[in-house]
Amino acid sequence: MQAAVAPDLWRRVAIGVVIVLLALAAFWLAKHIPRTLSIFVIAAFIAFGVHPIAVRLERRMPKPAAIAIVFAGLLLVIAIFLVIVIPLTISQTQLLAANLPGYATAAQSWVFGAEAALEQHFPTIKIPASELNFGKIGAAQASSVIAGTVASLGAIALNTATGFFIAFSAIILSFFFLQYDTQISDSFVSLFPPRKRQTAAKLAAEITELFSNYISGQVIVSAITGAVIAILTALFGFKFSLIIGIISGVAYAIPVVGMLVAQLIALPMSAPQGLWMIIVVQVIMFVMARISDNVLVPKIMGRSVGVGPIGSLFAVFAGGELFGIPGLILGIPAAALIKILWRYFVAPWITAQLERSSS
Repeated sequence: MQAAVAPDLWRRVAIGVVIVLLALAAFWLAKHIPRTLSIFVIAAFIAFGVHPIAVRLERRMPKPAAIAIVFAGLLLVIAIFLVIVIPLTISQTQLLAANLPGYATAAQSWVFGAEAALEQHFPTIKIPASELNFGKIGAAQASSVIAGTVASLGAIALNTATGFFIAFSAIILSFFFLQYDTQISDSFVSLFPPRKRQTAAKLAAEITELFSNYISGQVIVSAITGAVIAILTALFGFKFSLIIGIISGVAYAIPVVGMLVAQLIALPMSAPQGLWMIIVVQVIMFVMARISDNVLVPKIMGRSVGVGPIGSLFAVFAGGELFGIPGLILGIPAAALIKILWRYFVAPWITAQLERSSS
């Protein structure tokens, strides 16, 4: 009995050592070739995101034609974004920067008004005199930002060119990911022993479905949420509707805290247009977020990723603390991936050990 257990124990120790070595190698690669890994990671997410659309089209046409249509649509969306959305966003951002001192002065008047109201209704409360001049602070900050931007134009141009290169390379690579998805899956399955390959194939299919549904659904829901908020706030005359729409779209992809942060950002942006505009913008953002949660997410994203509310909160906060914004966005699917891996590998091993110990 002991002779049979010893080889099995050594085999599991060897597997553990190999996993640790692979993790160390991945960390080393992430540290030394970050741009290459960025291209592959972004390409994988693009491929996951468009995979459900490509699968639906493949039912009606050959695979190359389906992939070509998907990427033609993707390039069209990018072109519209570059030609229309980005110039309008830059225009609104310039308007916001130009009016920053005026907005700071308005904020100062709000503070003084609040102090006067408190002193009028609660005369016993002594409020320290405020010596801050928000108008000067706003002008100084704006000048500092402008000076810093001018001084770093070369670095900005280089980073922009690098970003475009990474994005373009990732789009091309994602095309090949979709084109050769079967070969990639077969290569993954071949890494396992023959008796485990059927399980590995099921695992690959489940992971692909999980990430594809989550990423594509999240992009669609976030885009709809941001677009509706931008359109509705623009109809009510909000000057920075496009900016707040983009912020809301990105923020909605961050579970739990994203839209709360977006609404806090919208407060000072809408304050110069009066209390009515603050209420309108806040109500539109809050109501649209609830519609997305209760209507769009169930219809577009389908079934849950299988992570409970407490697990979702932990995944979001832990992912944000470890990896920043990418961790906030991908914390929940990462937790779902860990759950799948636990179900396929760890849980059967624990069950086997318990059965062996009880027999």
